[in-house]
Amino acid sequence: MAAPLQKSAHFRARIDEGNNMNEIFQLFQKNFFGVRRSEEKIKLILADEKNKIIRVEKNNALVGVSVINENTIYLLCVDAAFQNRGIGSDLLKQSEDFVFSKGFEKIILGAGKDYIVPGVPMNKNAHEFFKKRGYIHSWESCGCFDMFQSLADFFCENSVGDTIGGVTFRWANENDIDGVIFCVKDAWEEFVEYYRGEHLYEKNKNVAVLIAERGDEIIGTLQVCAETEGAGIGSVGCTTTKRKHQGKGIATTMIKLGTKHLKEIGLSSAFLGYTYTDILGMYEKSGYKICMEYFMGEKKF
Repeated sequence: MAAPLQKSAHFRARIDEGNNMNEIFQLFQKNFFGVRRSEEKIKLILADEKNKIIRVEKNNALVGVSVINENTIYLLCVDAAFQNRGIGSDLLKQSEDFVFSKGFEKIILGAGKDYIVPGVPMNKNAHEFFKKRGYIHSWESCGCFDMFQSLADFFCENSVGDTIGGVTFRWANENDIDGVIFCVKDAWEEFVEYYRGEHLYEKNKNVAVLIAERGDEIIGTLQVCAETEGAGIGSVGCTTTKRKHQGKGIATTMIKLGTKHLKEIGLSSAFLGYTYTDILGMYEKSGYKICMEYFMGEKKF
């Protein structure tokens, strides 16, 4: 068991052996206002048997939690009503001690092998808590953002299936997998794992791959997802364009077409997460606006 909190005898910290996902999700939802992440996805991450979960309770009710996986703190959250009482500091210290005890030389906030949030949301200056305790923004001058837009007034004159400037934009099928992977490897190899699932290429699924094709060559890819971030909210992401075709508006066109599809199937808004400064422009051209910025914190021991 974790050491008891020293700040007050009314609180106790313990290791969560039952992994009460509903309680943790409710605490997250209540206190991470403005962060869009589906309940299904959060609970899937919380169910990982490799998680270390430290919970703080008052009268057997959850008031604070840290969720650790390998050297990553997926979530450190203290209910707003119980903040500024040393609970967060104690949770962070216990989390750091656990990561250090496993032989890691660095601890990361947010995104590891998966993520509940990419980093620390900066909307309420929560990142200052971590900066005071030795954490730095690991992306240096590059920012990390979520973006969002209402689809009520969204308009795009073209549609999936059109050929624009010699490039055809269409939905991928199972015969396109090799070409998609080749394109993604050329553009951004880190995304390859997100394009391997065969379910992405089946008809009538909530997740689909939109491709840009010149002749027989796939030169661009985009994932389009329906209701992955909550009711009425779709998303686009994992945008890639082969390097020799970049800077020609292909990515922007894919984003617009994918977003139009989300509107056509009746969704009210569109979201994209975990993007960064250098590619904001192509999303802004499609109507997306920044809704959250993240502190990509890390600390070396």
